[in-house]
Amino acid sequence: MNRLEWILGIVLVVLLLAVAALSLLFWFRPQATNILQPAANSGTVIARQAAVVAPTSVFAGETSLMAYGRAQSAAAAWQPDAHLLNAQATWPQLANSQQLRDGKTTWGFTFYSPAAQEIAVISVVEDAARIVSQGPYQQTGNLLNATGWNLDSQEAITTLLAAGGSQFFSETGVASLTMMLSLDDSEGDGRMEWQINLIAPQHGRGLKMRIDATSGEILENITVP
Repeated sequence: MNRLEWILGIVLVVLLLAVAALSLLFWFRPQATNILQPAANSGTVIARQAAVVAPTSVFAGETSLMAYGRAQSAAAAWQPDAHLLNAQATWPQLANSQQLRDGKTTWGFTFYSPAAQEIAVISVVEDAARIVSQGPYQQTGNLLNATGWNLDSQEAITTLLAAGGSQFFSETGVASLTMMLSLDDSEGDGRMEWQINLIAPQHGRGLKMRIDATSGEILENITVP
């Protein structure tokens, strides 16, 4: 198991990220046309499960930068040299456009300590941040500095909706939204990116967008089909 899979495997146990896992598996599988075809395989089971409309979270949420401030304090108490590696969140399919525009939900943050060679996953739920998992980890690539993070979650979602997301909602009715901020500069381009997926599994459709978290520039905008 490589390091990215290991990190995501931990984060997916936090909050509503099980929904994200199902959605992402649906989004990235090679043959979207097989969703509605009867077949006794795991891909069909996953698609059927993802098609169930998830309930709205009962927890009050915050924007990503507000939640990060709380998580950062918990991370510093864990290890003084803790460095943000990524942030993730999921909105359920019953979230309306205004709830999405607010950019508020529960968040999971992964922090890395170079000195301890460990990572810790910190959840922020209803103003409280706590470590939910930690373990050994070695970062091989460059990590970007979080001081370059300018685009909050509500701004990233507003960009998504303005660049095709609103039309996607009007055509599909309901969809789940997942977003992840990555500070791992594996591409070596120095860009901190929001990666956002809007999934409507009932319709076999998805919208994927990458946004520069510093400048707000749209780096990729793909709708399938």
